[in-house]
Amino acid sequence: MKNPMIKRLLLIFATNLTAFCAICTGSESATVSITLKDGGIQEKRVELKKMEDGALRFVFPKEDIPANAVNLDVVPDFAKAKKGDSGYWVFPRGEIGSFKLDDGLYYGGIKYPMPFYGMKINDKTFIGIIKGLSNEFSMYAGAKRGIYKVTPRFKISKIDFAPYEDIIIDYYFLEGRDANYSGMGRFYRKYQMDRGVVKPIRERLKEQPHLEYMAKSIPVRIQYHGSKERVKKDFTKEDELPVIPVLPFDKSIEFVKAMKKAGINEVSVCSAGWQSGGYDGRFPQLFPIDDVLGGEKGLREFISECKKLGYLISAHTNSTDCYRVADIYSDDLLALTPDGKHKSGGVWSGGIARQLCAKRIWQLCLREQLKQVRDLGFEGSHYVDVFSAIPPYTCCNKNHPANRKEMAQVQNEILAYCKKIFGGASSECGYDHVAGNLDYVNYVSTSIKSQVEKPNPMVDYIAPVWEIVYHGIILATPDRLVQNHTRGARKYPDVDSGKLEFMIGDGITNPMHSLKLVEFGGRPIFYTSNFDDIKYIKKAYDEFLPVRHLQLELMDSHERIAENVFVTTYANGAKIVSNYSDKEFLYDGKSVKPMGYILLENKN
Repeated sequence: MKNPMIKRLLLIFATNLTAFCAICTGSESATVSITLKDGGIQEKRVELKKMEDGALRFVFPKEDIPANAVNLDVVPDFAKAKKGDSGYWVFPRGEIGSFKLDDGLYYGGIKYPMPFYGMKINDKTFIGIIKGLSNEFSMYAGAKRGIYKVTPRFKISKIDFAPYEDIIIDYYFLEGRDANYSGMGRFYRKYQMDRGVVKPIRERLKEQPHLEYMAKSIPVRIQYHGSKERVKKDFTKEDELPVIPVLPFDKSIEFVKAMKKAGINEVSVCSAGWQSGGYDGRFPQLFPIDDVLGGEKGLREFISECKKLGYLISAHTNSTDCYRVADIYSDDLLALTPDGKHKSGGVWSGGIARQLCAKRIWQLCLREQLKQVRDLGFEGSHYVDVFSAIPPYTCCNKNHPANRKEMAQVQNEILAYCKKIFGGASSECGYDHVAGNLDYVNYVSTSIKSQVEKPNPMVDYIAPVWEIVYHGIILATPDRLVQNHTRGARKYPDVDSGKLEFMIGDGITNPMHSLKLVEFGGRPIFYTSNFDDIKYIKKAYDEFLPVRHLQLELMDSHERIAENVFVTTYANGAKIVSNYSDKEFLYDGKSVKPMGYILLENKN
């Protein structure tokens, strides 16, 4: 059929006929929109299947995905909303948007820490859990002429392989107390627990006793013992830049002793930039440790002193970046694109970074490297950079290919090994494809920071939905916005990261940052190699003391009860009322000061 107009009319007729049949049979259906490489759009109707657990299941077979597809959107009939409808849409980080605009767009890119989304539209509330191709989607919310489209957008052209499993989304309707974003978080948490993916910290204490200390401590990441200036170059051993001793091991001993003397009694130290070449200097090479930092002897002494002070100390390593200057470098270590090119890892202290294939380094030598790190004396939750900060990446190297699902499995194997030999494992952000092997993350996302710095009118506010799922399971700081929050903004923003001045703040603190930590149940965290920061760490520690006992509790709910006033409730009945307004707020007869909070314990 050559007439495109006739083809389009027949497609519309077929789509409408399918919708009419669905109405007649009382079944639910979804519209699938597939964007093609030539700019064309295919639309199909798919009937949802009722499952035994109450879900309405959407399935799109991988064989039916066109080879020239770019994106695939899924919109169930019950997910249609328009301006003026009551309710909201919910994204995985907790972005909440009401149906208030004629036109707008909020697109999550690759930022989806959990594979679900939800909507509350008038009297209907649902959560959609992505269970097939769950590593291959982003989130899209758009309004056009008052009609809202909210959908997981499957990035078919970015899979790097043919689709390897069917797209599956299970939709569950929530009622009563659960018909809100808190109910969505609780539902997904139960889903994760029922599958055995995660367990609360309290249940893991027998196997990981250090978690109780971690929960009441403030994490201090020695940002780097040593580093280098960043230069966009492929270095060799002959022209490699020297390591700059930022906080060598003897000074590190003085640093932790000064923290203890200041009254910071519980600290979980993460030691970064200790390895060969300093911070991000020679990965995947880790040894020998540079003499300019104190060598292996100096590092062992530092680890020993931390333990004498009663501090936990773990190490930072990286299994994502690869530099040519590494003594074990070979092209075989690299993750490749479908056309055989290496993937860029940016420019860091070691120069131009290429993406290391975690699958390959795991096959070859990573176990032995990690054993060497453990033998130095590090223990607790070993920190592997980046793994939870992005979706699992792909590798098209013909010798060790891995799609995202397979790479996620490798990352979990690596973190599980760290748990076995160190006693725990940690990473950077809240992407939950590795949730079952995480004890803590440095920060959940950068979504709050982005919304503060450049507000998107589609988003009303960001709620602790991730925390309702994982608080009491994974220790976390809510956002990069609140890292080093008592230090203030960087005083010298143009200074290279290899210099100590990079970590000097202006000392002007924002009370909203302290309040955001409390509202979201977060632990304050510091990245520093600067003695002057100890007074700021002490201030953050003192802020943390009144609420740190809640770190082991599951978060039950969160609610906006007035403009700029929120209530966070824990499973033990404790409530925190956070007031971001410029006026006093009364809650149950108790005063909540402007930009302040009150903690109401459950006396029962």
